[in-house]
Amino acid sequence: MTTQRQFWAIAALLVLIGFAFQGTRAVFEPDEGRYTATALNMLEGGDWLVPTVDGERPHLTKPPITYWAIAASIGLLGYHEWAVRLPGALAFVGTGLLVFGLGRRFCPAKPWLPPLAWGLSLAPVIGANIVSTDALLVCFETAAMYAFVEAWYRDGADRRRWLLAMWFGWGLAFMTKGPPGLLPLGAMVAFLAFHDRPKLRGLFAPLGLLVFALVGFTWFAILVRQEPDRLGYFLGYEVYDRVFTATHARNAEWYGGFEVYLPVFLAGALPWWALALVAAGGPRGAWRSLRETVRARDREALLLLYWLALPTAVFFLARSRLQLYVLPLFVPLALVLARPLANWTWLTIGRLLRIAAATALVILVLKGASGSVSHDRDARQMAAAIREAVDLGDIDEIAFIDMRAFFGLTLYLDVDVESVRIGGEERPHSRRVPTEQDLCSELAEGERSLYAIKRRRVPDFPSAVAACGPLEAVEVGNFHGDGNEIVLFTVRPTGPSVPGPEETSR
Repeated sequence: MTTQRQFWAIAALLVLIGFAFQGTRAVFEPDEGRYTATALNMLEGGDWLVPTVDGERPHLTKPPITYWAIAASIGLLGYHEWAVRLPGALAFVGTGLLVFGLGRRFCPAKPWLPPLAWGLSLAPVIGANIVSTDALLVCFETAAMYAFVEAWYRDGADRRRWLLAMWFGWGLAFMTKGPPGLLPLGAMVAFLAFHDRPKLRGLFAPLGLLVFALVGFTWFAILVRQEPDRLGYFLGYEVYDRVFTATHARNAEWYGGFEVYLPVFLAGALPWWALALVAAGGPRGAWRSLRETVRARDREALLLLYWLALPTAVFFLARSRLQLYVLPLFVPLALVLARPLANWTWLTIGRLLRIAAATALVILVLKGASGSVSHDRDARQMAAAIREAVDLGDIDEIAFIDMRAFFGLTLYLDVDVESVRIGGEERPHSRRVPTEQDLCSELAEGERSLYAIKRRRVPDFPSAVAACGPLEAVEVGNFHGDGNEIVLFTVRPTGPSVPGPEETSR
């Protein structure tokens, strides 16, 4: 089969795996709900510069490229899960094709093998089906590394053009997830500094850096110019705290990396890592091959090892850890695993096709079944329960009181969703109501609002409403979400008039 036919065969497989059942699973809380709601607020509110999770308060935990992509997809295709997950499917296909291009350099005898191993690994498939920044980040990082590799093999004007493309890719990666998107860049620079110093010259050409700055920093610069305090937020809360502190409460223990990432690598790259280990002669053979690679200064293999090892070390050392953080590492991992597999005489084309077919079938079954599994973080199920309990014809807003809001409901219900915290400290994704007087003022104006409270907190809310004067909280239904029974209330006047805040305070 010619290289062109191999390319189209891989493309067809990636489209099948990436798009099959992509829209059957509902939006899950909390993360998918936040990304979806933020994109919807951009689309409906018209503010494409400052993301907001509830339509009012800035939501700046991530740069806006992912929100832009989801909002554009919903605007084009409509309000459903297929539209929400289309960017992930496109990124999956794009990444796989870039891996094919990298395979032509790192596995020239069988360039289709790395994208086959990558596209039929569970982690990349799951990552593309989850509404988050990670699938797009993988695509942009891979594009930047592909451009670097092409520049690495070229000279003159061709090299300069590929380096410009590389910096454009790094800019997109930075605009997708900020500094973590540049970890492979650090690995690339370290590799050149230690093993190919002549190629380091010209890498940081002014025009390339200008392209990177324009793409990667413009949005941040505009927001910081609007409010200078945002610089401290970006550098402190979003960078320093994630790396050095447990502020974000994401598996910050010293052993957290082993608990979070090892299962992802082991389960997410099956069956390919197991096959590659056998092809290398077992653990001892793999270790011996690694030492020989280092001694022989195999530059291509060393580049892949730097690309894989340096970001892995950072992820293990950083205090904020989630499973999808390591998703970009499955690209260099697939390229590393493909090298021993390509030379394994036992792995004939027939055997490989049978393994690939069985793996694809398992992935498709799992992906299809995920849409029918009942889950208490399923925003679609919650929306159906709310519709059954309440006539939403007169409701404009659902306010979650002293709890995390289920923002994914914005996709399924024609209402606004917000989280309201009464007193206490400010929390992410919540609006703080400082005093009882402020609460009474809001309740008096909230005739078209629905209030959601955890069952164990229910006694507090009717009492707070009654303390505001001639108002009463009426329980109208309930539903289950995130392991809790959530009770729904409306607030209505009990007398001829509703007191204002000044009268209530007396």
